Amino acid sequence: MLSKQLIAKRIGASGCYFLSIVYLCEKRTGKQIDVIALYDKALSSGWIEADCFVAKPAELCAYLLGGNAKVSVRHEATSYKPKPNEMEITRYESKATGTTFAHFVVTKDGAVVYDPYGSSSTVKNGKPVSKRIFTVG
Repeated sequence: MLSKQLIAKRIGASGCYFLSIVYLCEKRTGKQIDVIALYDKALSSGWIEADCFVAKPAELCAYLLGGNAKVSVRHEATSYKPKPNEMEITRYESKATGTTFAHFVVTKDGAVVYDPYGSSSTVKNGKPVSKRIFTVG
């Protein structure tokens, strides 16, 4: 098991998609999630990689919603309007000196409702490039 400080560093460095999924599930269930403990569980279950890359977002989300939930995730264009039973996470990108920076945030109707970083410069200076649509049902 990794130390809490190392886990926090990894989540802070590249865990925006991971934290956005956690936020959606917290809002849906009304329960607060311990992201440090979740990191270990998600890593050992193969839902995320050590650097917080989310390999299996639907499985992670289903676990957080109680395990019996059927969750699907798909990519959509930024113009897609989610249905009432869908949740959206938007990927933003900004470019600087030949480098592309990416950041995920929770959005609703195109507006940012949760930014894991607080106020990301990638969101401020970049543009939305795609959405991840989570359907529970």
